Amino acid sequence: MAISPHNVTSAQTMIDGQDKTRQDSSGVVQVDKNRVRAKRVRHRASPQNISIVELTLILLSSFYAMMASSAPLLVCFLATLFCTLSGAAHLAPLDAAVLNFALNLEYLEANFYSCAAYGRFIPEELWMGGLNQSGVAPIGCPAGAPRLSKKALAYAIDIYEDELAHVKFLKAVLGEGAVAQPLMDLGPAFEAAGNAAARNALGQDVTLVPVFNPYANDLFFYHGAFIFEDVGATAYAGAAALIADKSILTAAAQILAVEGYHAGAIRTLLYQNQGKKAFNSPKLKVRDVVQAISDLRDAVDGPADMDSGVVVASRCKNERASNIVPTDANGLIYTRNTDQVLAIVYLGGASGVGGGFFPNGMNGGIN
Repeated sequence: MAISPHNVTSAQTMIDGQDKTRQDSSGVVQVDKNRVRAKRVRHRASPQNISIVELTLILLSSFYAMMASSAPLLVCFLATLFCTLSGAAHLAPLDAAVLNFALNLEYLEANFYSCAAYGRFIPEELWMGGLNQSGVAPIGCPAGAPRLSKKALAYAIDIYEDELAHVKFLKAVLGEGAVAQPLMDLGPAFEAAGNAAARNALGQDVTLVPVFNPYANDLFFYHGAFIFEDVGATAYAGAAALIADKSILTAAAQILAVEGYHAGAIRTLLYQNQGKKAFNSPKLKVRDVVQAISDLRDAVDGPADMDSGVVVASRCKNERASNIVPTDANGLIYTRNTDQVLAIVYLGGASGVGGGFFPNGMNGGIN
């Protein structure tokens, strides 16, 4: 569970409404022993009125001697304390709703990469929400050994570990307010998305041959990842304006950066393979499929054009330039609001109803 130093400091401030720490010249957090001693004296005078605040300070005082010589150990202790005392009660309602919205997306991505890398879902203990809400097993995950090359498998495992860490982190911050894992479609929904993209691109009713299965081979895996990663990056960028707590905003920006790295890696792999044949019927190359997926996202998320494939027309005749990072005229990442994100992952399904990768919709206040 990754807790940033900023969040640890914020948690310390939230505990008592005052700053009980200071930093020495090396930047290591030091406990103000004088203030801890004062709190301890008051505790002894009235043991019947022990509060969470006083108990926290007593624990800090007790462990101070052991931790003062080891900054990593101190950070680890404070991170554990933060995870124990934090949760939805410390969050503004809108902040909690936005984080749960993000948690739904992280459930989706973590399970997808787990299926691609290991042929199984994320650990079942992570499906549950706060207050012992039961999570739901996804559908469509192929059992057995992965069918990816060593190279593609390495990407799947690497990204899976990041997405799983995001799930754990968001659940820790939300505490008892975390939503449970909703029903997700990680199989037939990809086939539906592929056929819908092809129909939208060609303007006619078509069925892709072979069936679009993101676990079948490297190219299809890259296409499946492309569906999610661009959406995740733009979703976090769009959510920034809704977040009030600066520590949460910082964490969201950090996750956004990670999603951007993922998206850039997947788009690079697709660009490197852009001339290869992807489907036999209709005859589509990788760049055609990527563009079709991009156009479908643009079609369902509203009139604005905020999506693009991995190639663009070059100034040189008959050549294509790379488009690894899709940005606006100012070189800024596009942003999507929650309705636009829902329209994409629901494959055009209505908000509040669901469909596509979330057959019954997302869990939480934004669905």
